[in-house]
Amino acid sequence: MKSIASFCLFASLLFAASQATAALEEASLPSPQQEELLVPANVELTFTGPVDLARSTAILLDAQGKALPLGKPFLSGPEGSIFKIPLDPSMAPGLYTLDWRVLSMDGRSAEGRYQFRVDP
Repeated sequence: MKSIASFCLFASLLFAASQATAALEEASLPSPQQEELLVPANVELTFTGPVDLARSTAILLDAQGKALPLGKPFLSGPEGSIFKIPLDPSMAPGLYTLDWRVLSMDGRSAEGRYQFRVDP
């Protein structure tokens, strides 16, 4: 009986972990489809749980793939679930790519590539 209960608990934890990993990234602002007329102050990635800021990274690339300076990322929102990356307000018009990797406080990780355009 103990082995059946243990298996059921393990199976439910495995299912919950796979669902949580799939839902780690909840939204990003501004919308990747939106073309910005002004440079946004921050790119915001919103997650379903707290983010480990010390082990999360972001790299901003211009259209030629050159890394650009960013402000120091910080957290906000419920339980530190919003990862904010400050942008330089004097960014030139063009296409930008943000490569990011985030680790949650419970050890799950997510990474992605986010593109946005700054128009003149």
